[in-house]
Amino acid sequence: MLAGEMALGVLEGEALAEAQRRMADRAFANEVAWWRHRLGALSEKAGSVEPSDGVWRAIDLRLNADDHQGADIHRLPPPRENPGPSRWSIATALAGLGAAAAAIALYVSTPGPVPVAPPAEAPAPKPVLIAQLQGDDGVMRLASVIDPASGRLSLSIEGLDAQPGTAPELWVVPQDGAPVSLGLIPQAGSTERSLSAEQADLLVPGATLAVTFEDETTAPHQAPTPPIVLAGTLDRV
Repeated sequence: MLAGEMALGVLEGEALAEAQRRMADRAFANEVAWWRHRLGALSEKAGSVEPSDGVWRAIDLRLNADDHQGADIHRLPPPRENPGPSRWSIATALAGLGAAAAAIALYVSTPGPVPVAPPAEAPAPKPVLIAQLQGDDGVMRLASVIDPASGRLSLSIEGLDAQPGTAPELWVVPQDGAPVSLGLIPQAGSTERSLSAEQADLLVPGATLAVTFEDETTAPHQAPTPPIVLAGTLDRV
């Protein structure tokens, strides 16, 4: 019920403060979201109805009883050219009616002994591997994201200006093994590629990604040619 009242916006004082504190609890926040969705759906199904002139006059009469002592609301005079109910009076009446209708919907929709089931939480994202590589001059940079679930490697590259006839080559260096080429990569921009099963097995937390400039006509190579221009460790996030 507290979650439903929070969704309606009818809480005040300590009850409101308690609900706001409990919004840090994911289960309670999910219940509030469920109520907002359900009440919104009920509101859409209800549609809109235009009250008759008699309803407006009856509301005005009840809100301004001092001006209509003893009047019979079922025998009202014909509507005046400008009926005269104040905007404040009508707004107050409608606000009260709206709150009452919402409270009824909340009461009717709430199961008695059975707790309201919040919507299922979205599955947590699967971990990926990242490495941030940057040269000493700050110009050469490479950011990598490896998705083990899909076997995809994504790269964002800047400033790898190779000499004519050479190109950047990406390497993975296992913690206890020799470097293995992952192939040539662009000098700048973004690229994405699929990994072979053998490459994916080498790309694990703690392994190192490195870049060297190599002869572009004979790649991939068996071993890197010094110097290594970029290097960084893979971390799981």
